[in-house]
Amino acid sequence: MREHELAELFRDAADSAPEATFDAGDIAKASRRVTARRRVGAAGGSLLALAVVAGGVGFGTGWIDPRSSHRSDTASTGVSERTSEPAPRVGTGQQEPTVLSAPGDRSAGCGPPDPELADALSEQLPAVSDASAPVAAQRCPPGARTASFQLRTERSNGNVTVILGSASSAPSEGSVEPRRRGDDGVQVAVRTGSGRELILRSSSDSSGPPPYEGELTGMARRLAGEL
Repeated sequence: MREHELAELFRDAADSAPEATFDAGDIAKASRRVTARRRVGAAGGSLLALAVVAGGVGFGTGWIDPRSSHRSDTASTGVSERTSEPAPRVGTGQQEPTVLSAPGDRSAGCGPPDPELADALSEQLPAVSDASAPVAAQRCPPGARTASFQLRTERSNGNVTVILGSASSAPSEGSVEPRRRGDDGVQVAVRTGSGRELILRSSSDSSGPPPYEGELTGMARRLAGEL
């Protein structure tokens, strides 16, 4: 085969190549997703390492006496044996409230940031950089999964939080309207494809508006479609 014929074959092959199915925006989203996942893993590893080091230092320097832990175990065993006997009942006719059953308490149940939610939320927030680490929400319903990012934009500073709750509290299908909060923030509640409640919340740490206030509804709808 001659050289010019071979060159024509290569040109024909290049012209018939399929177009790319991704663009620069897709690459940026994937990069933010990987970064958020690494930050969640790094935060969890740091807490575990700190706990191990603190325990080793305590026993090594004598701050923590092994005999004291044995004594406390023995004492707690004796106390549990004594308290296992039924206590005399007082006829008050009312049940004492507990912390979990206290009305209006929605601060229980917030754990570490959820990796899946952190990944999904980071894709919606262009301001999330490599230095941003996801954190858990300050207040959430018991048993909810959360992820939050501290943001610094040109107009305001604050945080955006996503909360994935239960199906029992999910709103009905229909229009989604942002709702003002008492802390000068705004939130949107939507129903996910799996029937659970998704709350997207934005709060300001400065005199400016909450971050991405005007884009919150669109973000919530996209997150609901993914989750």
